[in-house]
Amino acid sequence: MKFNKKLLWDYDISESDLEKEDVYMLYVSRVLNNGTIDEVREIPLEFIEKHLDDLNLSSRVKKFWEWHIKNKA
Repeated sequence: MKFNKKLLWDYDISESDLEKEDVYMLYVSRVLNNGTIDEVREIPLEFIEKHLDDLNLSSRVKKFWEWHIKNKA
């Protein structure tokens, strides 16, 4: 996954910090809330499905992913 530092503007985080689970979860949350479609596509659907309740998502974004997971073919 390409690291977009602009999504974590309020933290001093490097790409290597993404190896830490808590930092990665924060980054994925930011990507799903504010990232580009290309950035979102880099996150495996299985990861989103597994961690949906652990991610810090807006209610609108969380509802979308709940719907998407429920209706995936």
